[in-house]
Amino acid sequence: MSHRSKREKRKLSLEEFQFDPSELDLKFSKNLLTVLDGYRINRCYDLGFIDKAINEGKAPQKFVRQWGTIRSVLHRLAAIGPKVEGVESMLNRKQYFSFASMALITIIVPILLLTWVFQWAFLQDFLVPLAILAVAMVMINFLAGGIYNRRVAWAIHDYIEAHPELVARERKYLQIWVQILINHTARTMRKTGEDPEKNLIKFFTVDYTGIDVQQEPGGFRKHYTVIIRHSAGLE
Repeated sequence: MSHRSKREKRKLSLEEFQFDPSELDLKFSKNLLTVLDGYRINRCYDLGFIDKAINEGKAPQKFVRQWGTIRSVLHRLAAIGPKVEGVESMLNRKQYFSFASMALITIIVPILLLTWVFQWAFLQDFLVPLAILAVAMVMINFLAGGIYNRRVAWAIHDYIEAHPELVARERKYLQIWVQILINHTARTMRKTGEDPEKNLIKFFTVDYTGIDVQQEPGGFRKHYTVIIRHSAGLE
């Protein structure tokens, strides 16, 4: 094997890696912005839509060649959560509760439907209590999932705050990549004449240039809603 082939196959370090989103379309860029920014605060989104686009040949080849490096950074951040004391047990309890709730709902709903369709007299007296129980289980499952998610998020947040060196490097590069992607998205909108106000994007941190915050976190909303200015990347 030639020296050139060895150099070509050598994996680039983060310092050498140059993120270039120039071939990404507007929709993919917006989704990727939320994912990369979310991982900065360890909000680990499912990466399936990216893998699906790659597997179906819908992602630009330039991005495909870069995705391995980007994904490795995201995986390193996602791997921190299960190592935090108490997180795995909380996730297990959430999973057990969710399974039990869904199993009960799966039993109740067919009974309700059969009772209503066939007018089974011996179950008529249980119809209303079962309906109330099914609705209650849906609500409890939703609320419990939110509570566990919040506890897990805070546990990971507190752990990282106590050990910032664990993710400082990855967060630094994610911030750089998000800013590059913001500039690319602005260029795309300028070229296509897209209205920034019709292309709102979900962010979790706003320490970037070229964006305007439209809504801040509050209530059930845990994110910022922002627009990307056409002038981003020209400032």
